[in-house]
Amino acid sequence: MRPMHWAKKYALGLSFLLVSHAVQAQGLYFGLATSHSEIDYGADVVLAGGATLDDQGSGFKAFGGYHFNSLVSVEAHYADFGEASVLMPNGSSVTRGTSVVTNNTGAISSTTVDSTSFGFSAILMMPFEAVKPFLKVGMHSWDTSRTVGAGSADVFATSVDGTDFLRGIGFDVPVSDVFSTRLEYEVYDFDDDNIAMLSWGVFIKF
Repeated sequence: MRPMHWAKKYALGLSFLLVSHAVQAQGLYFGLATSHSEIDYGADVVLAGGATLDDQGSGFKAFGGYHFNSLVSVEAHYADFGEASVLMPNGSSVTRGTSVVTNNTGAISSTTVDSTSFGFSAILMMPFEAVKPFLKVGMHSWDTSRTVGAGSADVFATSVDGTDFLRGIGFDVPVSDVFSTRLEYEVYDFDDDNIAMLSWGVFIKF
């Protein structure tokens, strides 16, 4: 009977530690991150005649959420992905899929697109002490602010706004009981295109 008695005491103690750790992990958090983004087009984009495409941008993300326990969290975010642009000298062309745009205006023409996102995610985290890896999945509402020059191509997303999926992977590194750092890689869908974003930031727990 004594081995069973010790087994019960061990199981009870382990359960107490797990519950205590989960309770301690509960709470609100808020953070800011700097980011680098790159567009992945759903169709091939071909540039000719000196046309150039800058599909990478620098931006930021604000995020906040609630830790239900050491494993599960919910999070809201606002992200600005920076600016993408197309520059088309006279006579140049941009082909996306079966669509071809040629600049015959006699002057250089350009398109700029600034994209933002607001959304919610569920996060599943591994509760290690030094580094806490996590996976996330969610939905986001996106918006694009566009300036399309005469004779220029608008190559990103078929709509000016919409709602799509997002997913990500990353890890948190606690610096203290209050502050942590986060490195994260996320992919946000925009119609048939998507934006991949790598970000690094800090957050504070309340």
